[in-house]
Order: sequence, then structure tokens, then C-alpha cells
Amino acid sequence: MKELIKQTSLYLALVAGVASMPMQSAFAGTQEDLNAAVAKSQDLNTQLANLNLANNTLCGPMEIAATTAHQLADSLSKLNDNLAAPLHIDTTMLNSVDELIRQNRTIATAAAGLSVQLNTLSLTADAFTIKNGITTMLSLSDDIGTMADRIGEMSDKILVMSDNIGLMADRILLTQELQNQNVALTQQSILQTQTNALSLVSVVQDTSYSVSMSNLIYQGNLLSTQMKAVLINPLTLKTSMSDIATKVKTYQTTVATLLSQIKTDAAKKTSYINTSTLTDFNTLGVTLNSLSIALNGYVIATDAIDLITSKTSLYDAMLSMLRMSADIGLMSNQILEMADQILAMADNIGVAADQILVTQQLGNTNVASSQAYVLGAQTYAINTIKYTGL
Repeated sequence: MKELIKQTSLYLALVAGVASMPMQSAFAGTQEDLNAAVAKSQDLNTQLANLNLANNTLCGPMEIAATTAHQLADSLSKLNDNLAAPLHIDTTMLNSVDELIRQNRTIATAAAGLSVQLNTLSLTADAFTIKNGITTMLSLSDDIGTMADRIGEMSDKILVMSDNIGLMADRILLTQELQNQNVALTQQSILQTQTNALSLVSVVQDTSYSVSMSNLIYQGNLLSTQMKAVLINPLTLKTSMSDIATKVKTYQTTVATLLSQIKTDAAKKTSYINTSTLTDFNTLGVTLNSLSIALNGYVIATDAIDLITSKTSLYDAMLSMLRMSADIGLMSNQILEMADQILAMADNIGVAADQILVTQQLGNTNVASSQAYVLGAQTYAINTIKYTGL
């Protein structure tokens, strides 16, 4: 009997001890931790709502929002990991979870809206901005999906770990219903965001530029031949130089058109570089240099007849020479820019590294040579205008 009384006393003491312990919170942390997650989700919603990709620089506001999303996803993961039975649930905690569910859906919807803005922006923004935007947008959507998963897991854990499920049954079911209603809508928004972002990305074989490059090379060689065939004499100097300047301008416009096409492609595509493309750029650089050499020939030939040429003809010829030199100089920059854009698009840069370096070196050599001739022509034309009193 004494032993029974002793055991009963120990049991009652144990029960009293357990009863005196504070009940475990829904989270190993505190309600304040959950409130902080709600506050951060509201902050992210505000950031996304205030974003206007047409007026902002993607590298700034978008990346700040993406960082906030990543931090929120991490904090929700930690909160979810720290859940442990028994959970004593109250209305305040369930309200916080409900608010997270609503905020997550709004975040997902805002991201989908931004992906539409990104598509519109791709028509005007440079390639590097769009590529950064695509990467940031995909990262954002991934974190939103992670947040949705963690919130869903919290809801499920509350259901199976609660030690007062009977008292809170109706309220828990409301949370579960809200969660189920929002999961499909959130996932739909995430999918739309990813679809919109990925629609800006495609792979173009750089052979698609082969016809345009070959045409440029052909036209450039033809122009070089025409320039070298011009006979410089006092009677035809004005008309000859004007005619060639017009042809150089037409060719420069063709170069600019191809550059514009490559820039547009670079905004939404990657490229696979092959030997043919690199060879075409080398050849185009040589062609450009031949135009510069022909221009230098005009300087030498005109210098020999400037004293017996009428001032009017000489003045007009110098203006034509300046226009030609400006267009050839512009073309040299545009050809380099084309090469840089295709290099930036390349998804096999490692494999083609050696060939790319050779192309870059030859390109720099040809451009330097062309620019030297261009400067010489400009110096001659300006000095002629100056010292002959034209």
C-alpha cells in the first residue's frame, strides 16, 4: 500500500511538473518570428507593386526585390523546419499563416505582371539588361514557389501536430481551405512568369547571319573596287568624290542594319559560334581596311592636284572626303560592336575561345589600321580647307 501511495505521488508530481511547463508555441521561435515573416512578405509586395520596368533600371530595383524574396523564402524554410509536435495553436497564429498565404498569392501575381513588362521592355532595352532581367525574374519565381511550398507544409504540420485540434478544428479547416484555393492560383502565376521570361530566350545558330555577312563582304569588296577605279582629276574631282561618298554611306547603312538585327537577337537569344562566323568577321575587317586604303589613295591623288583645282570643286571634294571618313570610321566601330554582341550571345565561348581570341586580335589590328587612314584623310581635308582659304 505504501509503495502504491509512493508511485501515485511520483506520478502526480510528474503530471504537475509537465502541467507547469509552458506549452510549446506553434513555432520553435516565437509569434514575433511569424510576424516578421508577414511583414517581410508585405514589404516584398510593396517593392513589386512599385516596380515599373519601363522607368527603372533592372539591375537595381529588380535585384533588391529578388533578394528580399530569397531572404523571405529562407526565413519561411527555417520556421517550417523548427515546427515540432506538440503544437498548441491559437487564432493569432492561424491568422498569421492565412496572411502569409494571401501575401504569397499577391506576390506571385505581381511577378507575373512584371514578366509581361519585361517582354515589352525587350523591344527597346539592350541585351545585357534583358538577360539580367530574365535571370532575376526566374530566380524570383523560384523563390515564390519555395515560399508557397513552405507555407503549405506549415499548414499541413499544424493539422497533424496540433494538440488542441478539437478546439481549433473549424479555424484550422478555414486555413486549409484558403491554402488549397491559393495553391493553384499561385502556381498558375509562377508558371506564367516563367513562361513569359523563357519566351525571351531562344538559341539561334549564328549561321543565320551567314547570308547577311556574305552580302556585306561582297558589297564591301565591290565598293573597294569602285573606289580604287576612280580617276582623280581637277575636272571630275567634285562629282567623283560625291558619288563615292554616297556609295560609302549606303554601305554604312547596310552595316548598321545588320548590327541592329544582331542587337535585337541578342536581347532574347543565345548563339552557337562556329568557324564560319569568325572567319566572316575577319574577312569583313579586311574589307573595311581596303576601303580605308582607297580613301588614303584619294588623299595622295588630291594632294597632287589641289593647286590646279578650282576652290569650289576642292571644297566640295573635301566635304565628301570628310563624310566618307566619318562613315568608314563609324563602320569600324559597328563591326567591332557586332563581334562583341555575338560574343556576348555565345553559349559555347569556352569551346571557341582560341578562335575568338584570334578574331578579336585581327579585328583590333584591322580597325586600328582603318582608323589611322581615316584620321589621315580627315587631317588632310581639314587642313586643305583651312590653308587654302576655302
